[in-house]
Amino acid sequence: MGILLTAAFGLGLIFILITYLNVKYNRYRLSNQRLVITKGFLSRNMETIELYRIKDLQLQASFWQRMIGIGNIFLISSDKSLSKIGLLGFHNSEEKFHHIRSLVEEARINRGVREIDQNDYLE
Repeated sequence: MGILLTAAFGLGLIFILITYLNVKYNRYRLSNQRLVITKGFLSRNMETIELYRIKDLQLQASFWQRMIGIGNIFLISSDKSLSKIGLLGFHNSEEKFHHIRSLVEEARINRGVREIDQNDYLE
């Protein structure tokens, strides 16, 4: 029984370490035109999304995340390859959420992007 508990504890620690490294080695660069996401601990993957393509933002923070002052921001976009983007483990996440939202609105206005709801034409 002791060996089984030790193995389960070890697997739990490995899972926590992998999750920590995945969040720690994510880098986000935000300009007034695009968001560049660099992910990876051993290998690197870089993705870019134009801010005018972002359609919606969500802020999520579990009870435990709120206790330590972090949260996750999710972006919903019209980009085919990046339709839902998770920005994980941000301190001051509510402040960053509002900052991203204002940059998205500014980029959409500058590009002249307008969203048309299909239901508008059905009436």
